[in-house]
Formats: sequence, structure tokens, C-alpha cells
Amino acid sequence: MRSRMMRGAMVIVVAAALIGCASSQKTFVFEPDDLDPAYWVSKVDRFVVIADSSLTMDDRYQKEQKLQIERDMLYSMAQTVPDLDYEAGLRAFGGGKCLPKGKTALLSDIETYSTGDFGAGADQLGCANGRSPLYAALDAAGGDFAGESGKLAAIVISDGRHMGSKTVKAAEALANQYGDQLCIYTVLLGDDNRGRKKMEKIAGATGCGSMVLAEDLTSRAAMSAFVAEALLYPDSDGDGVPDHLDECPDTPLGVEVDAVGCPIDSDGDGVPDYLDKCPGTPPGVAVNAEGCPIDSDGDGVPDTHDKCPNTPAGMAVNEHGCPDTDGDGVPDNLDKCPGTPRGVPVDANGCPPAGIMAVGDEWVIRGNVLFDVNKWDLKPEGMAILDRAAEFLVKNTRWHVEIQGHTDSTGAAEWNDTLSRRRAESAMKYLISKGVPVARLTAVGAGSSDPVASNSTREGRAQNRRVDFKPTEK
Repeated sequence: MRSRMMRGAMVIVVAAALIGCASSQKTFVFEPDDLDPAYWVSKVDRFVVIADSSLTMDDRYQKEQKLQIERDMLYSMAQTVPDLDYEAGLRAFGGGKCLPKGKTALLSDIETYSTGDFGAGADQLGCANGRSPLYAALDAAGGDFAGESGKLAAIVISDGRHMGSKTVKAAEALANQYGDQLCIYTVLLGDDNRGRKKMEKIAGATGCGSMVLAEDLTSRAAMSAFVAEALLYPDSDGDGVPDHLDECPDTPLGVEVDAVGCPIDSDGDGVPDYLDKCPGTPPGVAVNAEGCPIDSDGDGVPDTHDKCPNTPAGMAVNEHGCPDTDGDGVPDNLDKCPGTPRGVPVDANGCPPAGIMAVGDEWVIRGNVLFDVNKWDLKPEGMAILDRAAEFLVKNTRWHVEIQGHTDSTGAAEWNDTLSRRRAESAMKYLISKGVPVARLTAVGAGSSDPVASNSTREGRAQNRRVDFKPTEK
């Protein structure tokens, strides 16, 4: 295969050089075009070029041997046809010493098209001999096309002479065999009137082909137009979808497209993936030109989730798009305790639950669970406060609590330390009984070291016999 490709490529180069050197002597100088495969797509899945190698091709036409004109035309065609995903073959018909194996033969096997292979096949048109059995080549083309379910094309190059009645019938039989799959194109090399009529009938057998004169294919534009008519569709934006099917004809090069040539829009928001800065937008959500959900007030919360759609610019908002100046999760319009320090737990109204006090940026439960003298049993009013604390802690699992027991200043210090610890442990056991995990609770005794009121009065001492709660966020 490689040797054939190299030989074919060399033949094309040499032929081009010879054309350049002898252009003044040649009547037929074929100028190949260079069709960029990035901007064309194949019209057909397989094509076969059928070249005349019969004796009449040894005659001269406009002072040149027809066979040489045919070879030059094939070299030009080989360079013009872009390497795409179609299969191709080159078949010749003739006889005698030129085609000793029969009336027709493949000079280039049916395989994925390459310029080198096609040129190597053209190089085998070394002589012209025998009758003109085009019918045999058309019959054989039926086998060349076998097994291909896509579009097909046959290109016949001949002077049309001495064809006989079988030729048109063979073209019609081939057309009947493949129906709308097949188009036949003919190139007339010569000026024989009967040959012209014969080639016109062959091209007309399928209803989608045409005939062209060899002398009309010498220019780059003419050769590329003929190749495009038979084999190609233009694809101006290079997206792999031909222009006549492309509903988005100006897609940037390299962008993935769908079957109608439009950029893929995976989330269906109307913004193609290559421009979409917010892929995965839920269906039905209005988006901007960058594919991101519209946020009319610019607060960072898209309109679909924004419960406060007209927030002034620069104002902090919660996840619902509502202003939340103190950051407690309750929007300002519902917050009955604005200005709560950050981190302090609040209820639905934005206020700390009953019994909770804000101390700077922390919160505590302080001075509300009280005890009688020398007692660590909980009172009903203390249990009510602990119930609320337990309910809050069960719902808000990020909080751990240090329970601090306290006493007044009466009694010995050693006893006060023991008494304060027992009071803390009583509160801890109660919280555990209400569902607060023990791992989130710690009980410590502080004795009389941290009074909240004066120990010189009965009322003050009553306030100091207490437990406090110091939460920490884990």
C-alpha cells in the first residue's frame, strides 16, 4: 500500500512538472484545485471512476493523445478530491494487451480514498487497446458498490465511441439496481457526435447525473465544481454539517454541534455550551447571555430563589436573597431582634431563645436555673428552662455545652466546690434525659468564685446558687 501511495504521489508530482514545462505545447492543461477537507463533507459513501482504455483512446484529439489527456485529467482529479471518509476505486475498460485479464479491471481497489492510491491507479493506464466494452465496466461496478447502503457515484470518462447497444442498457440496469442511492456522471473526451449522445444517455440513466466536456474541466474552478457536484457538499463553517442542512451556518470552528449544525446546549437554557458559564441550569430557569440564572437585583441569589427581589445594591442577604444585617439567618423584615451578635442562636423571630443571653460575640444561659441552700435538686422553673435548652441543643447539633455549677459564699470552700459540681451534674443528667448526647456535655464546679450578685444580701445569694451554660461551636 505504502509503495503504491509513494509511486502515485511521485507520478502526480512528475506529471505536474511536465505540465508546467510543456504547457505551451499542450492543449489540455488541467489545473487541480486544493479543496480543504475541513470545509467539505462527503456527499457519497463510495464512488468509482471508470476510465476508457480502449483502442480509440489511442487516437489524437486536438493534437494530443486521448489516453494522455485522460491520465492528466485523472491526476488533476486525484489532487482535487479531498481525503474524506468515502471509499473509492478506479476501474478501466478495454481489451487486448492493455487489460489481459478481461474487458475491465480495477486499477485502484475499493478502499478508503487517498490521493496517492488514486494517482497510482491512474499511472496504470499505460496503453489503449481493444474494443470499448463500457457495458462490462458498468456491470462490474454493480459489484464494486455491493454491500454499501449509503450514497454512490460513478464517474465515466470516455470518448463514447463504438459502445454498442449494451452500454446504455447496462447503465439503466445499474440505476435500477441501486435506485436513489446512485448518480452517474460522464466526462466526454472528444467531439464524436454519436459518442456525445451515448454519454448523455448514460448520465441520464439515474436522473441525478450530468455530462461535462473534458475541455471544460481544465481550470481549477471547473475541476473543483465538477468534483463538488459529484462527491461533496460545502461546509462553510467546518462543523461537519453541510451548508444545506446547517441551521447555524456561522458556528465557530471547533465547537461541537448537533445534527443540524447548531452548538450543543446540554442544559437547554438557550446558551450553547461553549458560551455557557453556568452549565447544568435547571429546566425553565431564565438565564442571561452567559447562561447563568438572572439575578435582577445583583445580590448573588438568582431570581428563581430570591424571596426579596428588589434588595438595594450592596446589602448583605441570606440564601433566600433577603437582607439579613446581623447575619442570624432571619431576614430584616422578619427579625424582631436586629443586631444579634453573630453566632448567637436565634428563633424564627431572630431572637435568642428564652433564658439565653448574648455576652459580646458569645451566648450563655446564665442565672436562670437556681437552687435552694445546700441543695442540688432541680426546681420546676429550672426544669422548664432546661427543657428549652435541650430542645435547642437537639436541633442544633454543632453546639457543645460546658455546664458550670455555682454557690453563694456561705459554707466552707471545699463543700462549695463539691456542691457546685453536683448542681452541674444534676443539670447535665436532666439534659441527657431529654435527648442531648452526653458527648456534647461537660459538667464542672466553680464553687463561689464567680458570683453574679452580691453575697451580702439574701436576694444576691439566691441568684448565685445557680448553673450557667457556656456553649462552644464544634
